[in-house]
Amino acid sequence: MAANKKEKQVAASVKAITGKPGNGVTVIPPAIGTGYIKGFALSPQLRLIVRQYELKENLMLDRGMAEEEAQFIVIAFHHIYQSKEEMKHRPSPAAANGRSLPSVQVATTGFNYELLPANKKINSIVITVHTDYLKELLQPKEGSTLLQMITSGSQPFLFEEIISPQIQEVAAAIVTANPTKELTHFYYKVKAEELIYLLFAALLKREDTTLQALNAADVKTVYEIKDKVLSDMSTPPVLTELVKMSGMSESKLKRIFKQVFGNSIYNYYQIFRMKEAAYLIREMKLSVSEAGYRLGFSNLSHFTRLFEAHIGVKPKKYATGK
Repeated sequence: MAANKKEKQVAASVKAITGKPGNGVTVIPPAIGTGYIKGFALSPQLRLIVRQYELKENLMLDRGMAEEEAQFIVIAFHHIYQSKEEMKHRPSPAAANGRSLPSVQVATTGFNYELLPANKKINSIVITVHTDYLKELLQPKEGSTLLQMITSGSQPFLFEEIISPQIQEVAAAIVTANPTKELTHFYYKVKAEELIYLLFAALLKREDTTLQALNAADVKTVYEIKDKVLSDMSTPPVLTELVKMSGMSESKLKRIFKQVFGNSIYNYYQIFRMKEAAYLIREMKLSVSEAGYRLGFSNLSHFTRLFEAHIGVKPKKYATGK
């Protein structure tokens, strides 16, 4: 009986994690970890889930939904909230494997999967929204290829975007919110729509909106390439090695990587490299020269110029927080 009860607890928690709990809080049972999943069914076409937990074992999460759910899109904001105390005690740099920096995936249900690692704090917000609801919000115009494709419900897609400070602020407000009881659903509905707005405002800034058909194997491969690119921030990626690893042609790898992540492989690497530099300088209190050398720069003038181009201020000024 005890084993049966444990299995039911685990099944209930996994069901909640997959993105379809009802209203209320599901506490992760001690059998699989600690923490909670808080769900809000804001309308028949809009749901919001807040996930704050740590698992004892790895769990491969597949948010593929039933056939009747096929017209829903999943928007998953990962690593959206971290307290200053947690940042101080973070054991390794954020970009060490590309998974710890805040990011958001927007995908059709068939492409939305995630490895939930053991012994690591998971904090994310997941929004599931029907294409009809999204179409009403976005009002896609003729010629807006990206918006039309996303709201059509006829083509599988996956995009990932690095989370902006604005998105982080809204996400942190959701995680820490204590809204008036009678207005709880109203509050979370407004915040969910605000996150959707900020995400699509970022996606529409992408220069190249040429869209190619994707399949699950291509998505899996491009994420393996992403992890390889971000595995060592001090060593720039070597395209020939990545092409060999992917099993794709060079042109196909470049095209799919840019479609999913919105940047070329090298530019994507540089973005994360500079975010890592910012972390080392501001949080780890390394000097500008120490951060530059750790990230593979031999020319500190070049490092300073690149840092300012990406972060907006020179590294010495960034270090003071002024």
